[in-house]
Amino acid sequence: MNSAMRIAVLVIGVLAVSSSARGQRLAVYESEANSQEYHGIYQEPLRAWLADRGLGFEVIGDSVAAGAEQLARYDLVLAASVYVVPEACAQGLAQYLNGGGRVIWLDSPARCRDAGFRAALGLGPATAYAPLTEVVFRRVRGAHPAALSAEDVLARRSVGNSVVDSGEGATVLLEMRGTTPQGGPASFPAVILSRPGRGTALVYNWIPATPALDPLLADGLDYMLADVRLQTESLVVAAASVTPTVRQPESIEALGKLYRRAQDPPPELRFTFVLVGPDGEEAASQHLDRATWHTDASGTSAALLEASMPTATLPDGRYTLRFSASGAQPVVHAEATVELTGRRWAELRRAEAERRKLLDPLLRGTLGDYDAEPRTPDGRVDLPRLTEQIDTAHMTMYDFLIWHAPTDWEDFQAFLPLAYERGLKVWVTLCPPSEQGGNYPWSEPYRLDYVKWAEEIGKLAAQYDNLVALVIDDFWSGSNHSLFTPEYIARVVEVLRSQDPDLAFLPTIYWDTVGDEEWIEAYGSLIDGIVFPYCEYVTGDALAEQLAACRRWIGPDEFLLVNVYAAGSGGGDAPPRTADYMRKTLTVSREQSDGIRLYCLPKEKLLDDERYAVTAELYGRWQTQE
Repeated sequence: MNSAMRIAVLVIGVLAVSSSARGQRLAVYESEANSQEYHGIYQEPLRAWLADRGLGFEVIGDSVAAGAEQLARYDLVLAASVYVVPEACAQGLAQYLNGGGRVIWLDSPARCRDAGFRAALGLGPATAYAPLTEVVFRRVRGAHPAALSAEDVLARRSVGNSVVDSGEGATVLLEMRGTTPQGGPASFPAVILSRPGRGTALVYNWIPATPALDPLLADGLDYMLADVRLQTESLVVAAASVTPTVRQPESIEALGKLYRRAQDPPPELRFTFVLVGPDGEEAASQHLDRATWHTDASGTSAALLEASMPTATLPDGRYTLRFSASGAQPVVHAEATVELTGRRWAELRRAEAERRKLLDPLLRGTLGDYDAEPRTPDGRVDLPRLTEQIDTAHMTMYDFLIWHAPTDWEDFQAFLPLAYERGLKVWVTLCPPSEQGGNYPWSEPYRLDYVKWAEEIGKLAAQYDNLVALVIDDFWSGSNHSLFTPEYIARVVEVLRSQDPDLAFLPTIYWDTVGDEEWIEAYGSLIDGIVFPYCEYVTGDALAEQLAACRRWIGPDEFLLVNVYAAGSGGGDAPPRTADYMRKTLTVSREQSDGIRLYCLPKEKLLDDERYAVTAELYGRWQTQE
């Protein structure tokens, strides 16, 4: 996918309407057995992805998946990161496929050992957890109707419980090649097509939270839905519905797809793409007189239609892209909305240096702590005890997490005036989609509506000028990519700054993202800095080098705040921190960053805990040196 924003045109004419209107029924399989172990991770992105395309679906569980007769009600069954598949469900799904069903499976069923089901999906027996970097997705053979958009797709990283090889009789449409964490090359099948019995299965061999690969998923979905409709129609115009945002001078890449039965002669059609400005006048247009058809063994032919709309001379605003196909009766029409925002983004970039000056007195030299707050027996935050713990450790900032209890938002608002009286700066942290719902608590009351959170937190910051930063935890981890697009975060930041321009936005960014130039290009003008979790818990030896790399990456106008794990970790069991570790990591952090946020400093024993005692000693000394 090139640097321009690709538009998948929503066709709403006579020949193509939504799946719900056509009576097509989609099911998303989410196994209860799988959720018991994996807490529903990577489930939400698939649902959101379908909803963004205007497709209705039903969520089904193990009881439905175990019955082929119940599955037969659905034209297409989709699943994402369902690793545990109970035996009865595997057999039901295999029977559904062999009887003519259609399945799209994202991320392999790694812990399913039912040979019949794996064979129906076209999977070999071996699976490996295989994170890859610098990944290239390449066609194994020519263009296929289920993978029209694949032209050496690049993805900085791809993670999944990858199938090592395809099964007998399956077809690998694309393969992925990349580098393992050990530095060696690796290759896996990326998209696997299988035709068990009278059915069709497509397997995508990665976790469904990689936006760069969305066009490949859209190809497969459109192919499957067209396959249903070609049972009764001779020509299908299909595409996914999106409302993209494009930054000038990038061009708008318009995309449309046609499907037909291969035994029918190709229709003679002329295609027109027209970009209409906010004033109703034509801003750009392109005409195509023919399409190149690609045919698969099942007798389906498909054509991909692309047009490029220039934007360099166009002002910001909401545009309409109109698509039509003429020469057949009736004429097909479609519309999609395109918002141009290049000038707004240029202004955001110009504001970076000025914001550094504005926020410097509020963030530089931060000596803070996060989470591990004391609670009363009824689950409320024990505010008197928390303020005592903060005062005794000589903290200048406390980061309040809205997550553990539904009353946290109320307790946070009660905490703000107490902090204001002490001259204590306050940050507030929200959890991302990957840590809400399922077996996780919700950040109440606004949950995943981060625009609303920004509005309400901004109002509090305008009232209490000691509230200086909003943090979103695990910002670029897993399924969070699908919601936290640059366009969405731009809305969050604009609302935040409209309420209080002195309020900083600081996402938590881990080491595996540091150095990603595409990320910093996309988000650098939106963030005021990063909270960097240092994830080595024994020596602290790598901290100085990692902080230097972070500074080179984010540049001089962004704040670098260090998350030092005083207890716990971001990834499971970890050794307890020693006094020497705390002294070393705190000292290096103060020397090479703009401030410190401890993670879960143990506070109940106060100075009787060596980690707390070292923190209080250093924080107290450094404050007197300011």
